[in-house]
Amino acid sequence: MLRTHVPPVARLVALISAICLTLCAGQVNADETPAIDFAAAQKLLETSCADCHSGDEGEGGFSLNHFTDSTAMGRQFDEWMKVRQRLADHSMPPDDAEPMDEQARLQLVDWIKASTRDAVRQQGELAGPPMFRRMAVHEYSNTIRDLLGAHFDAGHGLPQDSAGGEGFNNAAETLIISPIHAEKYVEAAVAALDYAAHDSRSRGRLLRERPSDKLPEQEAAKRNLKKFAAAAYRRPPTEAELAAILQTYDEARADGLDFDGACFYAMRGVLISPKFLFLIEEAPSEPNKSVPLTDHELAVRLSYFLWATMPDQELRKAADAGKLQDPEELKRQALRMIQERGTRLNDSLTQFVGQWLGTADLGKTKQVDAELHKWVKDQHVASLRDQPIYVFESMLKENDSLLSLIDSDWTFLNAELCSMYKLDRKKIEGDFNQRLQRYKLPEEYRARGGVLGAGGVMAIASYPRRSSPVLRGVWVLDKLLGVELPPPPANVPPLEESKEAAAAQTLRVRLQQHRDNPACATCHNRIDPIGFALENFDEIGRWRDKDSGGKIDPVAQLPGGVKIDGQAGLKKYLLENKEQFIRQLTQKMLGYALARGLESGDVATVESIVEQLQANDYRSQDLVLAIVTSEPFRNKRISQ
Repeated sequence: MLRTHVPPVARLVALISAICLTLCAGQVNADETPAIDFAAAQKLLETSCADCHSGDEGEGGFSLNHFTDSTAMGRQFDEWMKVRQRLADHSMPPDDAEPMDEQARLQLVDWIKASTRDAVRQQGELAGPPMFRRMAVHEYSNTIRDLLGAHFDAGHGLPQDSAGGEGFNNAAETLIISPIHAEKYVEAAVAALDYAAHDSRSRGRLLRERPSDKLPEQEAAKRNLKKFAAAAYRRPPTEAELAAILQTYDEARADGLDFDGACFYAMRGVLISPKFLFLIEEAPSEPNKSVPLTDHELAVRLSYFLWATMPDQELRKAADAGKLQDPEELKRQALRMIQERGTRLNDSLTQFVGQWLGTADLGKTKQVDAELHKWVKDQHVASLRDQPIYVFESMLKENDSLLSLIDSDWTFLNAELCSMYKLDRKKIEGDFNQRLQRYKLPEEYRARGGVLGAGGVMAIASYPRRSSPVLRGVWVLDKLLGVELPPPPANVPPLEESKEAAAAQTLRVRLQQHRDNPACATCHNRIDPIGFALENFDEIGRWRDKDSGGKIDPVAQLPGGVKIDGQAGLKKYLLENKEQFIRQLTQKMLGYALARGLESGDVATVESIVEQLQANDYRSQDLVLAIVTSEPFRNKRISQ
């Protein structure tokens, strides 16, 4: 129990200092709260932080006095995250303050993450804000395609979206609209509808009702436009909205356009309306109160999560009938959408997997060196980029374990990848062509199972002309385990990259100079062992036993004493830490599904989903079903 006569700053200093020393003494499970010793290392924050951040205010409006109640960590989640971020990026303590021990800094960052997560979990799940965002470019293209029933890429001329939220380009925080967007949307609407008008199938779909002796022209136009608006707005249009659309039609007819032309002109207005371009959910009237989404809002969330496009007819019918409030119906629709044949699930998973793993950049911002690998063609790069997507999609459709992303006895291959990976096709059952297909792997090719066996992953975490244990170690820690690392210190000499240096020593030996630098050692001791375990893969993911400097040694030891023996050892280490991997994957998919950055209230949801997955052998479909039936997915809330 805390004694009341201990000064607030001293209490916090003692608390965090003790935690640092306890963590330094050995490896601590991320899910356990470290033991607290109030006598330990009080000097750490006294010298580094208390001089500036004591008192009621503190410099920059930040005072340690406000962080003395461990039971308030959940309520103070955002403030604790700011502290954690500033410790992680080395902006705190400042350069002119007493330096903080690097090992203690990293472990303190990890403790804040674990402790705040546990505190928020105890508060229970909370709904997040209602959705209000522009469609991302790929969502816009897919929606136009499905709305018009025409294979026309309407989004090719739009500005590309940047990543936000949990690292995805569908995040509401970054999906703003600019004057250039407005101009491009008009151009895209005109081009798309012109294409549809000249495509007999699309034209017949959009103008199914034709004027006749039995059907007056105005009524035919109304039926066509009402159906179009309902699909475009992803809900039935109001009478006022429909009247405005029909007025546009009437004006076009008055200007001399025929029936078809006036209908398409009115549809143009629909396609440049905010009600089409934005995914909008009505805000609750009462602050801090969780309110269920409407059925049509649920349909939109579900469809843009799993398909990255508008709801299909069956999902719209379920919404019209008010069925989606039932969690079982929501699950049924989700499973149907996962299993449905076609490109829509793949469209969404292309974005999720490619942006989560970073493989979407391959062949774009990350290029295979054309001089070093003259034989590599576009189809090879496309296969490398698509392999993890097909693996994830198949895992989801077959309801395989999420742990198969770490290790499995199967993968997706085609003729190009077999050639690139130098696999003997006779040892793999099945025929090969240019299409990626699922194959069972013989034991000698087991290294190709899971995302760590994908050449695209190895390529994205390499330099164009050589592999990089550092990039690969950072990739595993960041993408698979959610471990944040500080930026590298300044004035570190670059690695010698000459041919002479590469021929004289292995890359591992040359990297030792960074490990010998005390400013680099703390992070590299965490990063390099993981990267060394993957050194048997070259810069495009081909297996090798030596590099130009000699035989590769893939065995390394983590700071806690854990030995990792090559890629197989790394897979074993990740499976032993599967809860951390599952939590990271859950956070990423939940952020993608909600199309926003996760907030403090979402932490409890993440923990609840992880517990559900543990109880069900980590079945992949259970992750999706837990997300779509969660509090923040089905409900909305505004803060006061």
